[in-house]
Amino acid sequence: MKTSLQCVFVALAATWLEARALSATCPGGANHVCLYSPVDPAGSKGSQSLTLGFGVATAPSANDPDGVTNGSPSSETDQILRVFVTKGMPFPVDFGLMLGTSASGQFQQTGMHAQWTVFEGFRLPAFTVRASLLRSAWTDWSMSDERGAAASETGIRITSMDTRNWELLASWGVLGVLTPYAGLGIAEAGGERSQTQFYGLEVQAMPPFMRVGIESRSAFAKNHFMAKVSLGL
Repeated sequence: MKTSLQCVFVALAATWLEARALSATCPGGANHVCLYSPVDPAGSKGSQSLTLGFGVATAPSANDPDGVTNGSPSSETDQILRVFVTKGMPFPVDFGLMLGTSASGQFQQTGMHAQWTVFEGFRLPAFTVRASLLRSAWTDWSMSDERGAAASETGIRITSMDTRNWELLASWGVLGVLTPYAGLGIAEAGGERSQTQFYGLEVQAMPPFMRVGIESRSAFAKNHFMAKVSLGL
């Protein structure tokens, strides 16, 4: 069983490795935003588990998708709303899907992840290997100038990008209510690679049916904050 599980996990990772980025960077070069995380600690959820999550994360401003205002980089941000669905398996593997959109609808994301819990035990830390893929799409302005500046034409262009993330994380439950976690990984966005560092906390707000998670993630020399409320087992 373990050998078959490893083969499945390696096959998924190999498939995602073959995905090609469709553009160089996320808006404003914010590649750290175009990374996916389920905002979950380590550990397998079990075959009876099915959770629905609602989250929020910082995103490039929909009003300034290129991240440039008056010729200089813009620090404006918008909020991207995310919906998560996560399903556990009879063996220690979980799968998840995510859909996200900014309030304006000009920035959208679709992501998925698979994770394999290498070890977990009673009153012991859990260790999980996770791989994820996220496709981000947004609208920006393109300009063509075939006959000089006086005849320039501006239009709307839809740009998309694939990003991948591989990570190892560990978590340790405290009193069955708090579960802090932390991890390290490698992120790839538009041909650029970066080491990722992250840490988070999950709180059993209404055990076992409601959990609240927060996470801080550092990649591409920037920090990214996410929060999520999960409902279900």
